[in-house]
Amino acid sequence: MIVGLVMVMNCLLAGSAHAQVEERRISLKEALELFARNNLALQISRAEATSVTGLARQAAAYPNPIVAVTHEPLSSGSDTYSESYFMLSQRMLWPGLRSARIQAANQLVSSAKFRVAADSMRLAFDVISTYLQVTAEAEREAVLLHVAELMREVESSWTSRFAEGEISGFDLRRMRLERARYENALAVGDLRTNAARRELAAIISFEDDNTKLIPVDHPDGIPQELVLESLLDEARTSRPEVVAALKNAGASQAAVESSLLDRRIQPTLTAGYKRQSDGFGGAFLGASVGLPLFDRNKGNIESDIARSHAAETRHLLTVQEVENDVKRSYDLYESLRQRMTLIQKGLLAETEDLLHIALKSYTEGELTLLALMDAAEAYRDAHLIRIDLKTALWTTYFDVLRAAGRPLPSNFK
Repeated sequence: MIVGLVMVMNCLLAGSAHAQVEERRISLKEALELFARNNLALQISRAEATSVTGLARQAAAYPNPIVAVTHEPLSSGSDTYSESYFMLSQRMLWPGLRSARIQAANQLVSSAKFRVAADSMRLAFDVISTYLQVTAEAEREAVLLHVAELMREVESSWTSRFAEGEISGFDLRRMRLERARYENALAVGDLRTNAARRELAAIISFEDDNTKLIPVDHPDGIPQELVLESLLDEARTSRPEVVAALKNAGASQAAVESSLLDRRIQPTLTAGYKRQSDGFGGAFLGASVGLPLFDRNKGNIESDIARSHAAETRHLLTVQEVENDVKRSYDLYESLRQRMTLIQKGLLAETEDLLHIALKSYTEGELTLLALMDAAEAYRDAHLIRIDLKTALWTTYFDVLRAAGRPLPSNFK
């Protein structure tokens, strides 16, 4: 049964290897460029910002003039008389009202652009973290493959030794069970690697489904040390969400000023020419104003004041959320950095050659099968721990930069 399971796993691995024929090596910079060009979520965000820009342009437009032509034919018995009017009317706006509307619209446009920047940074971080995940899964798979190949060699050797009567059937079955365990882990690792690659292709909107993306950039070493206070200062002024909330608060305040000015009387000027059938005619001027007896714009003023207060409060809340985001990511980064430094100093260094030493000792008859299995497991665990920790460290490093509003690098230096 175990042998059959191993054969099935080998077939799965072979089928997975042949399913993806074409490979494309891609750097982190290329992945970010493809994302910026093709990502659908980012395109939606940009389109929404463009729509706000159109509304701002409309807010700056001056009211259209009104042209009117009338003809009044009059008669009394056989007597006839007529009057014709040619009129041009223009509603006037107080300068402060129009400028307040323009200011509110421009602030909304600026807020929308910073929201796009926030979406872009958030999605770019997703690209980087997914890219790191792909590299990590590939490295994990390489470790599992190395151990699985060792188990294949040992299992093959033991099969020959069993045929010669040197080992028992129990030992052979135990060896095959161990190999099956690593073959299963390798098959799962292959699936996880392919899933991570598909996720990377999806987030950067890579169109060719038959191409396997192979990252060429790999994180190495420990990222630079960061200072929390500097990160917080940058986040309060540079984080796109904070700036967008501030611009939105400014737009709301300008909307209040617009509503206050809008309750003033806005005159409409009229000029034209009148012609009568008796030969008289001439130009005329006129003006009209609305009487604010029933509508003094109180409802809009109250609504805009409430919106302005909400926008200012939202800005303060955004600052608090961003500060907490920076502190959370920074604490995690410092913890991971200390752990990685501890490993780099030698905590796991002794496991590097452990498997090779154990294999040599086992071949020379100085090590039991159980000890060899323990060495293989220790080798695997040490490498997987290092890979997981390195991936988490670099992912959190980029997360700290995102939280502070710093531009995200396109490399792992």
